[in-house]
Amino acid sequence: MAKLGQVQHFNKSLEDAMGFSAIVHANGLLHLAGIISVDEKAEIVGVGDMAVQIARIYDIMEETLAKNGANLAHVVSEVMYTTDLSKLMDATGIRAERYAGHAFPATTALQISALAFPDAMLEIQATAQLDAGEWSPDLPSPGSPG
Repeated sequence: MAKLGQVQHFNKSLEDAMGFSAIVHANGLLHLAGIISVDEKAEIVGVGDMAVQIARIYDIMEETLAKNGANLAHVVSEVMYTTDLSKLMDATGIRAERYAGHAFPATTALQISALAFPDAMLEIQATAQLDAGEWSPDLPSPGSPG
């Protein structure tokens, strides 16, 4: 069980309603719960467009990592849940662009019948290995001012 001092939120009211924490730091690892392509109102960005959804997910992931003193080079694993594996494969170049210059993390991609948000086509869960001293429970939550 995560302790309160290990948790950061992306959208606390949504997380509380659904019973999860978006970001948990434990033992030098930053665990990012499944990220979907949403805006600040928790509305899907890029309905029907896998490329737009991938780009938005990595925007959120990079923002979250940056607020924790990290970047995509720190990501060691990803699990991708998609409702359409062929569309994901067609749009993998967008992901490759984001990881340019970095090693790809260990990754699993699974096709599933549905995600929690009906218009979401992709959800990515990620784990990042942080260097010593790169995380603080006092950091602002991603998406928050300052």
